[in-house]
Amino acid sequence: MMPSPPVPDGRGMLFLMAGECALTAFIMAALIVVMCMLARRRMPWGPAAVQVMLLLALLPGVGGALCLPRLLGAGGAGSMWPVLQGMLLCPLVTVLPLRTMLRVPASVSRTAWGLGAGTWMRVRMLWLPLLGPSLVLSACAGLGMGMLAAMVDAGAGVGT
Repeated sequence: MMPSPPVPDGRGMLFLMAGECALTAFIMAALIVVMCMLARRRMPWGPAAVQVMLLLALLPGVGGALCLPRLLGAGGAGSMWPVLQGMLLCPLVTVLPLRTMLRVPASVSRTAWGLGAGTWMRVRMLWLPLLGPSLVLSACAGLGMGMLAAMVDAGAGVGT
């Protein structure tokens, strides 16, 4: 007979829900930033339009992530709350790297390409150092808001 997996206690469940929320926000943010980087060459206005939409969704998204369990009640979608909250926190996590990416002239990447740098070399040697500080700040904001959302969920009785 297989032993049953350990059931996390209150703090363990809190960290699990916060991690799930932050991971969802980070995955969505990574997809948005990568798509903006790819579209930047064909549509120079594309990332700026995405940034405006994200800024418009920033405050309602954060407020919605925090109020979601209170508005819809604790029943039903208990395991889906962190995923939904992560989707609502996505603008918070995406705005900083996207803003940094928009500040870098497109000619920098074209110059690196013209000098023979491949895609991965440009990512490793150009984009990661430029986006590094904003990615760290974005990760801290996402983890902090994920923890806050998990505490709100625990207060509403979602994780129990």
